[in-house]
Order: sequence, then C-alpha cells, then structure tokens
Amino acid sequence: MHSPAVTKTESRQLPRALGLRHAVAIVVGTIIGSGIFLVPKEMMQAVGSAKVVYLAWIVGGLLSIFGALTYAELGALKPQAGGEYVYVRDGYGPLAGFLYAWTWFV
Repeated sequence: MHSPAVTKTESRQLPRALGLRHAVAIVVGTIIGSGIFLVPKEMMQAVGSAKVVYLAWIVGGLLSIFGALTYAELGALKPQAGGEYVYVRDGYGPLAGFLYAWTWFV
C-alpha cells in the first residue's frame, strides 16, 4: 500500500462572526421553537376565524416586544451581573431580591 506524503498542512477554521441577521434567527428560533407550526391549528379549531388568529399573534408579538424593550432598558440602567435579581433587589429591597432569586434557584 502506498500512502501519499503530506508536505503541507493547511489549517482551516470557520469564521468567528455572527451578524445581526444570524443573531436574530438564533433568538427567534430559540424563543418560538416548533410551536409556531403546531399552535395555529389548535387556535383555528378554538376560534374559527383566521383574522382573530392573526390578531392574537400580532397582539402577542407586541406584548413580547414591550417586555423585551423593558428588559433592554433595565439592562442599560443597571449594567451589573445578576439579571432580574438586581432589578428586584434595587426596586423592592434586599429581602425581596433574595426571595426572588431563591424561588428561581429552587
């Protein structure tokens, strides 16, 4: 058997860059998941009108955007490690912050 001699090794690496489009696709895929394909059928059976189903998705999307913008504002206001614990602690005191964090931990 004859094996070819390797004279030069090439090091190829994937580019380490994610653009805005990629990041949005990852977040949307994580949050929505496969439910986007399963839930509309059940909604149509319960409601019976496509317009009402579309309206429900739009209202839900707007409420999600409001929540996301609220967290973005809080994150810009309090750039600290701790996430929601920091917001509850600073807003309602250390006991409320501890209880909130403990309920998420347990």
